Amino acid sequence: MKPKILLRIAALIMLFHCVGHTVGVLTWQRPNGSIPSEVVQKMQEVQFGFMGKDGSTMANFYSGFGYSATIMLLFIVALLWLLSGMSDKSAAKILWIVAIAIILLSADEMIFFFPMAVTFSLVSAVLVVISIFKINKMTKIV
Repeated sequence: MKPKILLRIAALIMLFHCVGHTVGVLTWQRPNGSIPSEVVQKMQEVQFGFMGKDGSTMANFYSGFGYSATIMLLFIVALLWLLSGMSDKSAAKILWIVAIAIILLSADEMIFFFPMAVTFSLVSAVLVVISIFKINKMTKIV
């Protein structure tokens, strides 16, 4: 399979990951169960000043970090899609950085989140690494 196809598959997998993540970010404030609901309520109620901003809550931080992750996942999707159209050594160098970032993301997900997220990231990272080797092999022949 050509690197372009592998990278586009990796991009689509990360897009699915992004959609799932975004659904989680949009719905985390409606948990099931009384104890999780209490925790969310406290996260929303307790306000404090933080770095010059009054009225901050842990819920704001949690949501903000979630939206930041959505933005970065979309960035990875776009980067993979754009790099899929390139088949030279410079693309391979950039793809190494992307692959390492996705591998680190999967480690974070393994520690703090759940298997589905880890699977999306690891499969995508493997496809990126295979693409890098294919690009390097193609550029040696040419």
